[in-house]
Amino acid sequence: MTKLARGASRVCAAGFLAVLPVVAGGGMTPARAQQAPAAAQQPVDPAFAAAMAYYDRLPEAERKAIQENLIWTGDFAGAGTGGFGPLTWKGIQAFQKRAGVKPDGILQPKERAALEQAAAKARDAIRFTRLLDARSGTRIGVPQALLERTRQSPAGTVFASTDGTATLEMLSPAAELQPLYDQLRADQPGRRITYKVLRPDWFVVAGDAGGKRFYTRMNQTPAGLRGYTLTYPVARAAEFDRIAIAVANSFESSPAATAAVPAAPAAPGQPQGTSPMRPADMPTLYSGLVVAPGTVVTVAAVEGCPAPAVGRQAARITAVDKAAGLAILDVPGLAAPQAAMRAAVPADADPLLVLEQTPFGRDVQLAVVPGEARLPDGGKPRVFAPLQRGAAGAAVFDRAGAFVGLVAAVAAEPRVVAGVMPQASWPLVPAAAVFAMIRQQPAPAGAAMAPLTAGAVAAAQRGRVVAVDCGR
Repeated sequence: MTKLARGASRVCAAGFLAVLPVVAGGGMTPARAQQAPAAAQQPVDPAFAAAMAYYDRLPEAERKAIQENLIWTGDFAGAGTGGFGPLTWKGIQAFQKRAGVKPDGILQPKERAALEQAAAKARDAIRFTRLLDARSGTRIGVPQALLERTRQSPAGTVFASTDGTATLEMLSPAAELQPLYDQLRADQPGRRITYKVLRPDWFVVAGDAGGKRFYTRMNQTPAGLRGYTLTYPVARAAEFDRIAIAVANSFESSPAATAAVPAAPAAPGQPQGTSPMRPADMPTLYSGLVVAPGTVVTVAAVEGCPAPAVGRQAARITAVDKAAGLAILDVPGLAAPQAAMRAAVPADADPLLVLEQTPFGRDVQLAVVPGEARLPDGGKPRVFAPLQRGAAGAAVFDRAGAFVGLVAAVAAEPRVVAGVMPQASWPLVPAAAVFAMIRQQPAPAGAAMAPLTAGAVAAAQRGRVVAVDCGR
């Protein structure tokens, strides 16, 4: 048995395994994904239909957030795809019954707040934090209170409990998807496979051996295979089953889509690949947009900075428009990207990408965060996304790479839950206001542009979004 096979010999409870096809796929998005195939031939429960109609009117990000919270309260054992079906409906009803409210499957604002609070309490209790594993290039949620020890392996980080009986091991094997699946799916003496599924670009193998359960997932990425194995004792199943679902839902194998992207060229005097700005040194952090050589546009809140800086370069505030919520910084020696920016006005629920400078470990890195547009009736445009500290001033683009606007300053950032910023609605300064501030015209929009990958948008805009350090 190979080392990887031995590492995979360690699974999830029957309730968890029952939903593995949904969890592992990570791509099931139709709103009716959870309905049974025979549902069309059966009478529709009016209460279920009413709940579905209410739920489907919510933005996808909010639907996913509800499912994620239900996982943490122990009321939902599936993937946070945003699809509404019997599993989600029953989960909401179970939560409502415990809360002493009408179990109609429709979460009113107060009930949603209570659900979020209960989920946050469960996450906080185990310090569940989404971490980027630099070696394997994957992002995953880790229960740091339970897996408090870490070590590095050639494939990636290994998170382990103090006694070593529970582990979460990141994997990046130099292998082909199909042969590795064939190797791991086979039963062996003392090792029983309880679930296995293979798709063109991913597989899952789960089973038990020696009093332990394991769940191994492997995805095909442009950089090769990326995955993980979660192992825990059967005796601790009641504690780990829910966590196993949350870990599976948190896993992201493609860093180009949501992880930190390579840093822009260093500012003058700054070594390549380093940052002088660290969370401990930075009570206030903004993002800014380079619009011309030596010129950065950011949010007007930067006016309160005692000594703003971009990289190691001191910045000077040359103009502030409080009505627009914008400020212009002069940064001597700062280079600007050559490509002109196109501007766009998104429609409600359009997919967006936010490029923000955010603390990452002991540094600050550019991150690409998916979101969607919100256009409240009679209100100003907003972006709904799980943005981090440093989001104010972040640049927002549509999926064709056109500039939508900057994230506006807010009075208070959303509350961090177990080290992770939850989905929230952020106000936007529209692109038109930004171009008016700098007295420029955007590049012609041209014909309708085909959607780009998140990595392609980030690559095209790399160097435009910088961190603005407001000092102590």
